[in-house]
Amino acid sequence: MEVAIRCYSLLVASLEPSNLSFRVTDYRKSSMFRTLDTFDTEFSADSVEWCPIDSFKDVFVCGTYQLMKDENLPSNVSSKRLGRIYLFQIVQNGRLIILQKLEVPAVLDMKWAHVTLQNKILLGVVNSLGHLQIYQLKNDNEKITLELLVQKRVGDEVLALSLDWCTGRLMNEGSLKIVVSDSKGFVSLFELHENELNKINSWSAHGFEAWIAAFNYWDTNIIYSGGDDCKFQCIDTRIKTRVSNKVHGAGVTSIHSNAAREFLLSSGSYDEILRLWDTRNLKQPISNINLGGGIWRLKWDPFKWKYLFAACMYSGFRIVDCENTEIPSVIGEYNEHESIAYGNEMRQKCNYYVQKIDNLSDDSTLSQLIG
Repeated sequence: MEVAIRCYSLLVASLEPSNLSFRVTDYRKSSMFRTLDTFDTEFSADSVEWCPIDSFKDVFVCGTYQLMKDENLPSNVSSKRLGRIYLFQIVQNGRLIILQKLEVPAVLDMKWAHVTLQNKILLGVVNSLGHLQIYQLKNDNEKITLELLVQKRVGDEVLALSLDWCTGRLMNEGSLKIVVSDSKGFVSLFELHENELNKINSWSAHGFEAWIAAFNYWDTNIIYSGGDDCKFQCIDTRIKTRVSNKVHGAGVTSIHSNAAREFLLSSGSYDEILRLWDTRNLKQPISNINLGGGIWRLKWDPFKWKYLFAACMYSGFRIVDCENTEIPSVIGEYNEHESIAYGNEMRQKCNYYVQKIDNLSDDSTLSQLIG
C-alpha cells in the first residue's frame, strides 16, 4: 500500500561568513532536515520567494546584495550596493537549475503577487536605490525568464526595505495595491494598473527605519508597519487614522497577516519574541513565544495557515505551530549554517517523494547594507 508523505518546501536565507552557498534541504513533520543541493550565490543572499502560480510552483527567486568599495565614488560615499536576482527551477530529485541571473542594485525584499494581473505573473522587488520594481515572469518558447515591466522611485535618497501585495487572499480587482517601507521611516502605497505604477499616498510612520510594511489581507484598506523605533503601527488608508503601540522591546522587523483566519496577525522583533495578535485589539498580543534570536522574517504556511516559518537571525530558523493561538510551540529547527538567518519561504506538496528546503548563505550583515 502506498502512503503519501506530507512534506514542506521551505526556502531559507542566512548569513555565513565562511561559505556562500545555496542549499536545498527537505523537511518532514518529524523535524528532520537533509541537504539535497547547494549553489554559490557569490553575493550575500537575503531574500527567497517561491512562485505561487500553479504552473510555476517549481520556480523561485533569490535576491542578493554586496557592498563594493569604489575609489571613484565621492569622498562621503564609501561603497556602492550591488545585487543580483537569480531565477531558479527545482527538478524532482531536488537539484537546482539556474534559469536567469540579473545584475541589479542591492535587493532588500521581493514578493510575488499571489494572483495574475491580465494573465501576467508579477514579482515585486525593492532595492538600495529606493526603487519599487515590477518584473513579469515570461515563458517564451519554453524559456522561463524575468523581464522588468515598470519601476517607480519610493523616495529621494532612501533604501526601499520591504514590500507586500494586497493579494494575500487571492483577490484581483483589476488593479493591485503594493505597500513599501523605507529607510527614512516612511510607508508608501502604490497602485499597479495595467503597466502603470503610481504612488497613491505616503506616511511618515516611524522615527527611524521602517523595517516592515504589510497589508491586512481581509481588509486591504488597513496597513501595518514596524520600525526601528519599536513602534507597531496600524494605518487606515481611507481616513489616515493610526493606532500604535510599543509593546515590542526592540525594533519591529516582521509582520504577516493570516489569509485563512480573519483576525490573526503575527509580528516579529529584534527582541526575539514572536507575538500573535487579534487585529480587533492591538493593545496586547494574544500570546508570545521567545524564539531565541531576533526575528527578521515571519511567513505563514500557504496551505493550512497554521504554521509560522521564522528566520531568527543568530538562532537559525524555526517552524512554529500556531493552531492554538494561545499556546504556540516550536516544532522544527534548522541551524546547519550556524549563521545569521534572514530570508525564508514555505510551500507544500503531497507526493511520494520528499520536497525541499532551500538554504541561502551570506557573508555580510544587513546593518552594513543599510549603513
